[in-house]
Amino acid sequence: MKREIRSSAVAGVAGVGAIVDVGKESFVVPGIDTWRQGQLRVVELKRLSGRLHKALKAPADESPSLMVRRFPRAMFCEKCRKVTHWKVEMESPDSEPTCPESGCGGPLVAMRFVSACERGHLDDVDWRYWVHSGPRGNHGCRIPNALSFQVVPGAVTAGLASIMVSCKCGSSRTLEDLGNKSLVKEVFSSCSGRHPWRFGQREECQADVVVLQRGATNLHYPCTVSALDIPGEAAENPAAEFAAQVTAHTKYQRIVALLASADEGAQELVETLADLVASAVGCDAKVVLEIAKAQAEGRPIEAAGGTLSGPIDQAQLLDEEWRTLKAALSTGEIVGPTFAAVAEELASGAPPWMKRLFKGVLLLRRLREVKAYLGFHRVKPSELDAMVKPDVGALQPWLPACETYGEGILLELDNDLLQTWRAGIPDAEKAGLAELEAKRVDENYWFLPKVDPVFIAMHTLSHLLLRRITFECGYSSSSLRERLYFNAEQGYAGIMIYTADGDSEGSLGGLVRQGRTDRLAQSIVEAVDQGRWCSSDPVCSETAGQGLGGFNRAACHACSLVSETSCTHANTLLDRRMLFEETWGLFAMAESK
Repeated sequence: MKREIRSSAVAGVAGVGAIVDVGKESFVVPGIDTWRQGQLRVVELKRLSGRLHKALKAPADESPSLMVRRFPRAMFCEKCRKVTHWKVEMESPDSEPTCPESGCGGPLVAMRFVSACERGHLDDVDWRYWVHSGPRGNHGCRIPNALSFQVVPGAVTAGLASIMVSCKCGSSRTLEDLGNKSLVKEVFSSCSGRHPWRFGQREECQADVVVLQRGATNLHYPCTVSALDIPGEAAENPAAEFAAQVTAHTKYQRIVALLASADEGAQELVETLADLVASAVGCDAKVVLEIAKAQAEGRPIEAAGGTLSGPIDQAQLLDEEWRTLKAALSTGEIVGPTFAAVAEELASGAPPWMKRLFKGVLLLRRLREVKAYLGFHRVKPSELDAMVKPDVGALQPWLPACETYGEGILLELDNDLLQTWRAGIPDAEKAGLAELEAKRVDENYWFLPKVDPVFIAMHTLSHLLLRRITFECGYSSSSLRERLYFNAEQGYAGIMIYTADGDSEGSLGGLVRQGRTDRLAQSIVEAVDQGRWCSSDPVCSETAGQGLGGFNRAACHACSLVSETSCTHANTLLDRRMLFEETWGLFAMAESK
């Protein structure tokens, strides 16, 4: 039987360490050291892979497959309610798990809760220990495989207090206390230090255990970095950029030894091995030979680093992209194999405030985006050194990635106007933003950009445009994405709304059509008009802090939030007041000019 997920998801929400539900079955994606290389292909983008010092690989185009592990292993029978600890040898080809009890054969369903820690470990809840640790627990019970998952007899509620795990010895305990962090810490002590796909292996871990539902969003925070395939950007020194990847390959030392032997008859073998390494790494065979010859001759290769210590600076990649986008705005057009952009004019009848706020429009008829999966966090997005890398300590010279193709619209904002508006924001508002920035730093929300009123204003405007254009362009809300270009020091600000589909060319033309002169101005007007009010007002507009970490003010699901896959910053740093406040909002200033 087929169990399918989108191939692009393995470089994101279904990346290493993620729990994936397929029908009634539940699986965990293992570390990339277990992935079959024959089922992968190299994704070419030297601008990204060179900086990461890793090859980028995605599932093959033809019939790709991925080996996964069934998790949680604790499962209960929908028929007899008995809890079974599933083992690999119990698997049957092309069939879902069934109860092993004699005469039962009912379908097995994975337990709803798992245990995790902030260091990235994941394990089954020790249900046997949980049952016997409660006030009705028999601590001396030694009966194996005797647990059942049942509804509490006579339960008057439908919450976790109405569900219990029981043992044949008479011990039982409801699931009500699983959400009590202090009690869970007391019961389970410290983390098991395990990853579900590494049987018999554990790491020393003193982190507190947290029990979460297996579908909880905070069970897997993917860390990714993406780059557009833009013309004119490539690694200046391929040998230096790929040195770490090449030298880590198992065949590399064989090439060096053959070159050092000066055996002329070995030249053909050297070239064959160089081609093999180059194919695995994603570079040219000449680069492999250059690196190997340098080592054989005792010459250094100035590599920019050997291993991945954390996410590279996404802002640097955006700066490079902006230079290309700005060039397209200035020249009117840039066309390449994977990138085609043409400048467009706003309608002559557009409102004066719109002409002041937007300096230029760029229609991206063709674009390619490559996203690399750097690792993941659990429980909360914590420090960089707590990120679990995809190879989970196995030191692989590559990273999971996906490439997507699509189309988009770029709006360039007048940075001078934005900076003038920033200067006129009341001191009380500036003080509130300063406190928010201090909170971002103190609580280590490293994945969020610096709290800046201009960024918040353009981010909120981007969401309003996303919500409006969704109704008009023919794409679903989750298919559209934003890409924000903002650098106060270099003096630029831009909003890109684009679509990228990993399973097709992703260019239906509807989004570019929406950016044409005869349509775009009207869409912007309608987006702004819709953003002026919210069905949750005045609660929404007067809330001091909402959303993740309380980083949002006047922004909620009814007015500003979009699909999680569409937003670059986890639906945070949004505030409609920055745009619509009657006395100092951005539109108030733009309209008064």
